[in-house]
Amino acid sequence: MPAEEIEAKIRVPDPEVFRRRLAGRGRTLRDTVFEVNRLFDDAGGSLRRSGSALRLREEFQPGCAAPVRTLLTYKGPMARGPLKRRPEAEVALEAAGPMVDILAALGLAETFRYEKRRTHFDGGACEVVLDEVPHLGFFAEVEGPNEEVVLAELADLGLADEPLIPTNYVRLLIDHLKGAGRDTSRAVFDAGG
Repeated sequence: MPAEEIEAKIRVPDPEVFRRRLAGRGRTLRDTVFEVNRLFDDAGGSLRRSGSALRLREEFQPGCAAPVRTLLTYKGPMARGPLKRRPEAEVALEAAGPMVDILAALGLAETFRYEKRRTHFDGGACEVVLDEVPHLGFFAEVEGPNEEVVLAELADLGLADEPLIPTNYVRLLIDHLKGAGRDTSRAVFDAGG
């Protein structure tokens, strides 16, 4: 049975203020990675229609052409509640190419690609990250073992009164791209950004 992902997502209008807030509460910057995320589904969109997702993620360190980590992640339908909660199963891979071939043999093709810059912070009871997402800006995610711990971490970080965003990045990006009349198959940083 997959583990359960439990997290809060909050829009961050000023990333420098957020970084200073974390430092003031004893959180230290661990690293920043550049992600290329690819979603896969069958021709009928069965995963999307069921509220599930299959994501292949490659993570790159700055200045490094080869990924430092490759992950295949299944996410099940979201549960109702104040936080984002959904089943999640993840496996590390040696490389993306063979998995893409396996997925294609199973009738799954890439349906959406998006990039993200993710900064990890250490300290505290939860995983805290700052994400930069093309077209959308900055978001904080706080992920922990249960809702009580995540809510306590939000309070400790002074974020308890911030509005929670119950939607995933894919939905936010596709809605934005549709509204802007742009290609809805990918969301990437411009060459300059």
